[in-house]
Amino acid sequence: MSVINSKLQIQSRQIPHSNQLVWIIDDFLEDFESLVDYSNTKAYFNPAGTDGTLFPGMRDEMPTPYYSTLTALLELLAQQPQGEHFQQHKIAKCWLSKVTLSPVQLNATQTMPHFDSLADHDMAAVHYLNDNQLGGTHFYRYRGTDKLHLSVNDKDVILKMVDEVKQTAASRNGYINDSDTLFEKVFSIEAKPNRLIIYSGNILHSANITDQVEFDKKSHNSRTSINSFFSLT
Repeated sequence: MSVINSKLQIQSRQIPHSNQLVWIIDDFLEDFESLVDYSNTKAYFNPAGTDGTLFPGMRDEMPTPYYSTLTALLELLAQQPQGEHFQQHKIAKCWLSKVTLSPVQLNATQTMPHFDSLADHDMAAVHYLNDNQLGGTHFYRYRGTDKLHLSVNDKDVILKMVDEVKQTAASRNGYINDSDTLFEKVFSIEAKPNRLIIYSGNILHSANITDQVEFDKKSHNSRTSINSFFSLT
């Protein structure tokens, strides 16, 4: 479950009209099926919200070997062109995550794209266990600013953004999957089993929750991923 595949593929793609890169690692783990089996039969998922975030579902922290494997990947990425910044890093948390809240169960702020941190050195990773029929990841720009990424200097912008979302809550239909009056979708990554992507945590993003997603953690059509967070030091 936690051995890097020697045949993994690495690519980086630049988000249009920005200097932000998204790293895409395909065929990440050698024994991917063991990870899927762990998710389906062994993981203990805590109720939504108990992780202290707005993630719309259940989570369980990954075992220690996964942390070691992610560290090995970051060390490999540090050897790639444009990957020097991965040389020094500290992993905060790796969550096995299943989306279990239906669209009607979301609060207003869960219907908008989110950021994970306002620090430039904080990164996020998503390791997909499902294919694209259950949705990949979309990246967004808030129409109230020209910037793609947000920082601690953008608190007024963020407060305005959240306030506008709450004011339009009645017209927001569950999960955001495309551009709307407040947010412009600027980039997308498709999900593939055993694909892992890495991006800056201060960019607005959201899982693309498709119509085929079922919100029962025991369903084979539950959207499952590993969400990891780390800082570059």
